[in-house]
Amino acid sequence: MAKNPKLIILLYHKIGSYPKNAKFPGLYVAEKDFDRQIKYLKDFGYLFLTLSELKALYDYYFTNGKESGTIPDLISERGRYVSLTFDDGSKSVYSNGFKILKENGVKATVFMVSGLIGGVNEWDLKNGENRDKMLNTHELKEMAEYGIEIGAHTDTHPHLTLISAEEAYREILVSKKKLEDSLNTNINFFAYPYGDYNEETERLVGEAGFNGACITKTGIVKRGADFFALKRVAIRHNTDFFKFKRKIFKVKLFY
Repeated sequence: MAKNPKLIILLYHKIGSYPKNAKFPGLYVAEKDFDRQIKYLKDFGYLFLTLSELKALYDYYFTNGKESGTIPDLISERGRYVSLTFDDGSKSVYSNGFKILKENGVKATVFMVSGLIGGVNEWDLKNGENRDKMLNTHELKEMAEYGIEIGAHTDTHPHLTLISAEEAYREILVSKKKLEDSLNTNINFFAYPYGDYNEETERLVGEAGFNGACITKTGIVKRGADFFALKRVAIRHNTDFFKFKRKIFKVKLFY
């Protein structure tokens, strides 16, 4: 068993070809590229984890997990672990990405904007982006039953540091409660919209009852990681296969 595990979280948004007039084409990853990326990681010996599973492995390797004798169900002899995360809750994650996840037998975590379930990307429309359908309750439940972990991404997708602490806490807490009530499952992880966070928002996420939260800064999860500011590696539409492999290799250098 590897003594120094590599815990990497990848950040995606939408799966599919980006429209030519898309204002933020970087949010898209083509289906064929996504499938090839997953297959590469599998061939390279990575185990795919939800964020809750990643936290269990982190506790096992870096806290008192080994001392307590508690061994997570998933252990990689090569010590390579990856969590796929999707921010926002675009319907494309279900219509284009979910089938690829199932075909490859892997899990992921989807961060949903709770107030826009079954709706459209209202925050993007205000910024001039194309209209994009959001996941509905049925799709979220189907993915959750398969093993996809659902996380919260606020209720309306605001910049949390640009609103009052009271408003921010409501956005964070309501997103958790709405998703738990509609999906009948625990919502344990959070992602900050736009990667916008500070010490105050970290505290609010903890007070709302989450086990951790993701940001958009690049890095891996290593000993001493702040679980309310988990770093990720962003994968975009222009991340070709060479760039993808380079990102995976390069990020390990920061371990």
